[in-house]
Amino acid sequence: MPPDQTLSVAREVADGLAGDGAEAVVLVGSHARGEAGPESDVDVLAIGPREYSFRLERRGGLLVSVSSRPPGLYSQAFGEPGSVCAAVPGWRGAMPLYDPEGIAASLIEEARAWTWGPLERRCDGWVAEGITSLAEEVHKLFSALNREDRQTAAVQRSILAVHLAPILAIHHRILHGPENRLWDLVSDAMGKEWRRTQAAALGLDDEPFDETCRAALGLYSLAADEAKNLFDGRQERVVRHARGLAQG
Repeated sequence: MPPDQTLSVAREVADGLAGDGAEAVVLVGSHARGEAGPESDVDVLAIGPREYSFRLERRGGLLVSVSSRPPGLYSQAFGEPGSVCAAVPGWRGAMPLYDPEGIAASLIEEARAWTWGPLERRCDGWVAEGITSLAEEVHKLFSALNREDRQTAAVQRSILAVHLAPILAIHHRILHGPENRLWDLVSDAMGKEWRRTQAAALGLDDEPFDETCRAALGLYSLAADEAKNLFDGRQERVVRHARGLAQG
């Protein structure tokens, strides 16, 4: 159960959203789970009536994030590989703040009943195309290193280090919820080599700059190896060349 101050702020926000026409409002995230730290934001989701909107505000000494979208878009997130890993656990742990018609309760029940089954084939295709698309970042990082363009190399290194883990979460069917759990859960699934390479790409042990860049390229190779059975002919040709650059 969230602290009284958090609940007071969340309910104040919910009252305002209901007054603006929201059909339901829920609290999600670390405060709903009872895991919030001193600077954790208060995540409030409004269902309807507007199209998607998002804002941050300070209220009662807390950072509050407020998202609003129609109910159909929340259900849609349960069927999209790019959003399901956060959406399903988020709704499973949601705390209704305003729900006169039971709309939020229905979404919570839908999330609790959700399974990977209907998404399996779409997930595999999404993973394959995601890794293929990141081949462009491999090319850019390789070229930047060769011309000693550290700024571009740093950007491309970071793109690879940040974007590969969410793709592999889908590959391993990991419902990670908040992103701060993502990196460890993916490392657990991928093994010691991935964990070591990811740490180096993120510079966790003050590795030299070039080493962090080479580690990011190594992450791409590991991800490509992990998903090698998913690529079609076009994708395999793109990924094979990128892996050659990454390992060169």
